[in-house]
Amino acid sequence: MTGRLSLFCVVLLTACGPKPGTRHLADLEQALLQVDSAAALYMEAPHEAAAPAHARVDSALALVEARLQGFAVNLEQGKPFSRLDERRRMLKRQPGRHRRISQEIDRTRRQIGLLIEAIVDGAKVDALGEPIDTAYFRRATEDELRISGHLIEEMDIALDFLERGLRDLDGVIRRADSTSIALTTPPEPPF
Repeated sequence: MTGRLSLFCVVLLTACGPKPGTRHLADLEQALLQVDSAAALYMEAPHEAAAPAHARVDSALALVEARLQGFAVNLEQGKPFSRLDERRRMLKRQPGRHRRISQEIDRTRRQIGLLIEAIVDGAKVDALGEPIDTAYFRRATEDELRISGHLIEEMDIALDFLERGLRDLDGVIRRADSTSIALTTPPEPPF
């Protein structure tokens, strides 16, 4: 009788014990907070300004290149043009990057939320019918923490490129334009 009672207590304690994956809840909730915080900052940035700014830079660079056709420019003289080209490269992919990051923010929030829900609900199988156990939750948590960390890093990079691409854009365009004019204008004859 004591053997059955011991077995019953073990089964009861196991059934009432912590659900698989519970130890990952704090990490997942923290990751979700970090994604939400980074996303709030990211979404406040003037992403809509990137495409028109890129068009302006691209047009200014085309004008400068056309003006300098056939002219040799040394490294020092070419700095304003390099800065203009750098801005063009920073702004060029911003609209696509913004779309991709926005989708990834939604996907990451959803995946972490579903994983938290599966842990709290004590799910036994995932959406594909794969059995869920402690190892499953460990792998899934590691994946989502890695993905959310990478997403936060991508948001930081995109914000840096956007900010640097838009910074003093009028001045960069003006300096490149005036330098190209100065380099291509023949010197006035001496009197």
